[in-house]
Formats: sequence, C-alpha cells, structure tokens
Amino acid sequence: MATPSIVVLTPVRNESWILERFLAVTSQFADVIIVADQRSTDASREICRRFAKVIVIDNADPEYNERSRQQQLIAAARELVSGAKILMAIDADEILAADSLASPEWADLRRAPPGTALYFEKPDLLSPPNRQRPSTPFPLGYSDDGRSHNGLFIHSTRIPAGGSIPRLDVPGIRFLHLAMTRPHEFYARQRLYSALENVKRTKSVFQRLAYYSPRIIQQRLDAVAQPTPPSWWQGWRDQGIDLFDSPTAPDNHFNRELLSLFARYGERRFYWDDIWDFDWESLRVNILATDPAAKVPQRAIHPPSKFQSGALTLLRWLRLRSMSK
Repeated sequence: MATPSIVVLTPVRNESWILERFLAVTSQFADVIIVADQRSTDASREICRRFAKVIVIDNADPEYNERSRQQQLIAAARELVSGAKILMAIDADEILAADSLASPEWADLRRAPPGTALYFEKPDLLSPPNRQRPSTPFPLGYSDDGRSHNGLFIHSTRIPAGGSIPRLDVPGIRFLHLAMTRPHEFYARQRLYSALENVKRTKSVFQRLAYYSPRIIQQRLDAVAQPTPPSWWQGWRDQGIDLFDSPTAPDNHFNRELLSLFARYGERRFYWDDIWDFDWESLRVNILATDPAAKVPQRAIHPPSKFQSGALTLLRWLRLRSMSK
C-alpha cells in the first residue's frame, strides 16, 4: 500500500509577518502545501514563490467565510494531488513544535484508515511567549476518503470530524498557535469576529462578550497560563527560525474590515460589541488621508455614550461572574 502524501491546507490573507517561518517549518514535514490566498496586499504571494512545495490558489471571496475557503482548499487537494493523502488544515500562525518533528507518531498518522479525523494539541503561546495556554486535542487532519465537508461560516471545524467519523489522537505532534504573541493584532481579529457574529446574528450580545471581549479573554488567559517548554521552539531557533520576532501595526486588515462594516451598517449597530477600546476615528482619518477611496465611513465615527459604555461594562461584569461559577 502506497504511503499517503501529507498535504497541508492553509488560508492566507496578509500573513507576511509569519508566512516565511511557517513555510520553512512546514516544508520539513509536508509533501505539498496548498495556500488559498484571499486578496493579500502584502508580500504573502512573493513569499510563497520561494518554496518549492507550495501551490497557491485564489480565494476570490469578497468577505470572510471559513466554510468556503475550507471547501476550496479540500477540493484543490483532491484535484492537484493524486493517490492517498492526509489532509492537514493548518493556519499560517500555527507552527509545528520543534520537538514534534522527530515524533514516531508521524508513522501512525500515515497508517490511519481513510475516513479518520486526526486530533492534535494546539497550545496558544502568549505574550510574552514564555507562557502558554494548554489546549485540548483539535481536529486538524483527515485521512482523506473523499467525504464532503460542510463547515460553518465562522469557527468551523476545518476538516470532516465529529459524529460517526473515527478519531485518532496524535499527542506527540503539536502545533504552536502564535496569534496571541501579537496582542494588538489578536484583539483586532477578536473585535472583527464579534462584529461579524453581530451582522450574521449567530451569537447574542452575552455570547459575543464571552467569546470576544478583550478583558474577559485576558482574565481567562492569565488564570490558566503555564510555562512554555523551550524544546518547543529551540530547535527552530537553532536553524535560524525565530518564532517570536514579529512586527506589529495598528493599521491591519482586521481593523480595516471592521471599518468597512461601520460604513455598511453604521457604527451604532455595534454599540453592544466590546470593540470600543480602540480609537476608530483616528484610524479612519489616517486611512482616508492616504486612500480617499477606502471602504471606510466618510463621516466621523461616534463611540457609544457614557451610559451605553457603563451598561456594557455591567454586562461584561455579569458575564465574567456567570463564567466563574
């Protein structure tokens, strides 16, 4: 029986801050890396061209949609890679732990029967990165049998998993989630998620606070943080790959997308989202100064009143209290 190929499926949008390091590491265990680029305006595509195992496909979706991009990536893998394959859906900010490269469980993974979902640990590295939040096993891989994948608009399981699908845990191989090592960008993404869930009406105000409030998230992280074993990253540093040297900037595509939602729906639609710890008006003015045609509000953005801010603070306190019981 032929050894299945390991095909990594990665959605990308303006990931140049981490993409070169991700591809340098991932090329050491993957046979093929398929990148679905969604209109990146940074150097992401140029970086992809430097790696022989990378195939770039276009994700032409105008808006955020996890279901669509996952289906595009899985379809591309089935079209472009013949024979048996292990699909591994890994984001660009999720990098294999250095001590996982030599794990004997790679052989177990390749022997998984078709139709098996593969579960890996995906700890969150925090800021500073000598702390981490442990993770429960997460379905990142699938021994492909051609099954369709439906998925969700947001927070979707990336590959077929759950229900009657057999499961194989692979604890000796873990992927380090680096998003939280850049708190500015991480919380920008959380604010955008809250606004998207508002627009799609997929979560209530109380639920959005629990999932996306920066203050609630930070308290929960501080409560469970543990030291990060140096073996997770030292092997990469020995190869000249530093996982923790990452630039940061207030004008990122998460903030721009949220401003575009303000332009479409008005900022008042989002007064009950915990997104007002950021100066949206200053960013709007700065963007229009260099790009008058940008999809941002053309008039000043007014934050919630003191009364509404106080009410949101009370809701946040109530949510924290309910979660601590």
